[in-house]
Amino acid sequence: MTETVSLLSAGNSLGVYIPAKLLQLQLQGQGVQAEICMLEHLYDQETLDKIPRYRKAFHDSFAVAKMGYKLAKDSRDSLDEHKVSMLLQEWRQGDRRSFLALTGFWIPILERYREMMSSVELDIRLIRLDASDTPSFSVYGKACDQFNNVWLYPTGENRIVHTISVSEEEPIPFQERERRYLIHGGGWGIGTYKDKITELTLSGVALNIIAYYTGDIKADSHKFASHRYFMLDPSWSPWQRNAVNEFDFPPFAEVSQGKACKFESGSSYPKAFDVMRHSLGIISKPGGATLLDSLAAATPLIFLEPFGDHERSNAQLWESLGLGISYEAWKEQDYAVNVLEDIHCNLLNAKHNTCNLMSTITKGR
Repeated sequence: MTETVSLLSAGNSLGVYIPAKLLQLQLQGQGVQAEICMLEHLYDQETLDKIPRYRKAFHDSFAVAKMGYKLAKDSRDSLDEHKVSMLLQEWRQGDRRSFLALTGFWIPILERYREMMSSVELDIRLIRLDASDTPSFSVYGKACDQFNNVWLYPTGENRIVHTISVSEEEPIPFQERERRYLIHGGGWGIGTYKDKITELTLSGVALNIIAYYTGDIKADSHKFASHRYFMLDPSWSPWQRNAVNEFDFPPFAEVSQGKACKFESGSSYPKAFDVMRHSLGIISKPGGATLLDSLAAATPLIFLEPFGDHERSNAQLWESLGLGISYEAWKEQDYAVNVLEDIHCNLLNAKHNTCNLMSTITKGR
């Protein structure tokens, strides 16, 4: 099998990038050539230069992040025409025919390629990682309908049709887990999670805290002996290739008082997933990749304020299926562990009854 599958991804969200990387490794494991294409490689320099500033602004203020969500626009405004033309020529010369787009921002480029290759049948699938439209798809409206849309959680159906496997390891039994909770803000550290850390600390809840910048770690963090701090390497970008010209999972490390961080990238799945597997719950906004983590680890999702309508749909789905609980409802029950154990059992059942997306992608290949 020599045909290459092109996984169309972007670094604006690790919730898009990490599923793309997982699918690449799983396709390669089945003998299928798979290449990740990052949207950032097509951006003009002005757009690229703005990304670190946007990322920090969104991290520092959830209000600013939500404003940015509402201003999502057509990706064509940010693309370098020369870079796009070069990629399209490269695809044509390589006779690329199979595409999995995990963000809608690739739609204008796919339309151009299909026009170039009008005499050839292309297999283009839009992989929908959330329970309703994300801004990257909604900005193109009905243009999405011209492609094969593959929904993990079909809108309005209140069910999980597919998932993307994170690890082949079985979930850790609930009673064998550390008595602590992972709290994070997704790939860019967005949301209300920072506000909850003080509240949970005062209530005696032990946490695994993911930091995104050194300033996120309190100077007196050593006083909170019950907490552990972890960090994603702030200098890493998803669109940077490594020494062997591949893309990595986010470099990740535990932060210890007086010790230098030793960042490591997981080889087959993100290192942060190991922390999720050992935690009693994930306290986070309900992003699409967090749903994948929750199901794969059978770790209950305690969801914070959603980032946009698609995450609100994710929260409603998880809650209706008994796979998660809102932070407010959990707090009202005095952070009860037994409630989460019931959810863990529901997640185990759901995990064992859900088809891996890979089986759909490779069917008929």
